[in-house]
Amino acid sequence: MSQSLLVIAPHADDEILGAGAIMARAAQAGARVAVIVATDGAASDPGRDATTLASLRREECRAGLERMLGYVPPLLFLDQPDGGLSSTAIPRPQMAALAAFVADAAPDTILVTDPADGHPDHKAAFGLASRIIGSGTGRVLQVMPVSQRVDRRFDPTGYDATPVGDFAARKRAALACHRSQLDPVAGFSLAPDICDAFTTVEYVRTAYDRLDRSNDAIPAAHFDSLFTQSPDPWRYDSEPYERDRFQRTVAALSGRRYRSALELGCANGALTEQLAPLCDRLLATDASLAALSAARDRIGARANVVLEQRTMPQDMPDARFDLIVASDMLYYLGLDGVVALMAAIERSATPDARVFLASYLGETETIITGEMAAEIAIAHLPGWTRIHAERTDRLRIDVMARV
Repeated sequence: MSQSLLVIAPHADDEILGAGAIMARAAQAGARVAVIVATDGAASDPGRDATTLASLRREECRAGLERMLGYVPPLLFLDQPDGGLSSTAIPRPQMAALAAFVADAAPDTILVTDPADGHPDHKAAFGLASRIIGSGTGRVLQVMPVSQRVDRRFDPTGYDATPVGDFAARKRAALACHRSQLDPVAGFSLAPDICDAFTTVEYVRTAYDRLDRSNDAIPAAHFDSLFTQSPDPWRYDSEPYERDRFQRTVAALSGRRYRSALELGCANGALTEQLAPLCDRLLATDASLAALSAARDRIGARANVVLEQRTMPQDMPDARFDLIVASDMLYYLGLDGVVALMAAIERSATPDARVFLASYLGETETIITGEMAAEIAIAHLPGWTRIHAERTDRLRIDVMARV
């Protein structure tokens, strides 16, 4: 059991819904528990005065935590706008308060909402947590599914389930404190069967463990093996998902000519081939020599394309690019790798650059998911904003530009 647990909730009640018993069990074992509530929760009922509702939700949060733990733990309200949480644009006074609070909490484990949750604040809260863990604070980062369970679209694959058990009555009482979220006549309301599900079992998934080497990037040897067996291991030319990814990529980037572009993780060059007509010069890189061999066979002698073996993020080219493409490759780097890559991209991107991120939304062979990788990347590009976003059931695309 963690000696110190920090729970980051996008809204007051998410900490009880996703982690009520986890917090109670940790406190019972002698661990220190602290909670951050990121938004004011004032948008849950458009029919109420926002200031009054925000104040009410803070009171409900304190009451719920006292019911759940027997005391109110150290608690920070960041009071960011409900529905408008950003992992990179929190005002300086609140960021200073956050930094001081986290330093005092000294968490071993940080537990935050899963970015697979549909609510944008839940995604941004994960990005914020990734900034904390990425700065060197804490050992373990875990996620808890909340809004995907509320929306009845939760798939438990990949999660560890923990029965609420003896804490069920306490958790029901804690949830009952959040009256503003239980009134079916008001705005948002938690259905009784949803509350029952949350008081039966809680789920977590580990996204990072500083002491676990499985957080490391997938080595080039893994991809060498794949491309030695087949020049097209993911069926880029026939798989509908891959064709859709390429088409959406070109559509999102069209309408502009790129002077100098960088493609990270080019694999066998299937996407490189489609990016080349958009660019005066395209440097396509991959860590795998076998993949690059397949790419050379595919690309041939295109005058504006250069293929190089480079392992990211440590081998970032010493050059400037107005387009950087990271398509379906970030999750292979792990959290530390994504954080380091974003720092390298920040240094290499021209003032007018576009950073293109595409992320697979299904299960991966890596500790972080595509959704996690995308939010980590966005959280570590301060001073950038998303100028294009789209998603399907299997794919997420984000195009970033400097503010």
